[in-house]
Amino acid sequence: MRATEFTRPLETERLILRQPTMADVDPIHAFQSREDVCAYLLFSPRDRESVEAKVAESRTKTRLEKSGDYLQPTMERRDDGRVMGQMYLAVDNADAECLEIGWIMHPDYAGVGYATEAAEALLEFAFTVVGAHRVIATLDPANDASIRVCRRLGMRKEAHLLEDMRIKGEWADTGVYAILDREWSAAHR
Repeated sequence: MRATEFTRPLETERLILRQPTMADVDPIHAFQSREDVCAYLLFSPRDRESVEAKVAESRTKTRLEKSGDYLQPTMERRDDGRVMGQMYLAVDNADAECLEIGWIMHPDYAGVGYATEAAEALLEFAFTVVGAHRVIATLDPANDASIRVCRRLGMRKEAHLLEDMRIKGEWADTGVYAILDREWSAAHR
């Protein structure tokens, strides 16, 4: 795995994945404040002040090198600049060259392939630029939409952990999906 700075936006046919700016606080708050969006996340709906603090923190996260490092790019639509969601890419285990990917979408933009398109760009970055050996997604096993994204990406289900963590005061299960660099390469030649 190579120490990597996220210095340039990633562009797809319909999207731009870029570092967040403070101008993103209101559009990010528009989905992070929703109960339906947070139902499958580790956090409860956030107020604007909390979102502002998280965006300020995320702006400084540009390097992937050691375990715990992460990026949280803003997902923006190319044609109108509308912020529709956020992506997540973190070093899960630097020694094992394993990264973790995730996404969060505003429901108004769900169901048309934006999350898959953004995740494909981030996986390409993870494998070809960062040099990851493996990328995982950990999610709530009841989150059917995210499971469909994982499957479209070619990720396989590797585990269903029962009551392995407390989320919002309740025991919760975790689903684990993964893809290896050689699997990604074979599918994208």
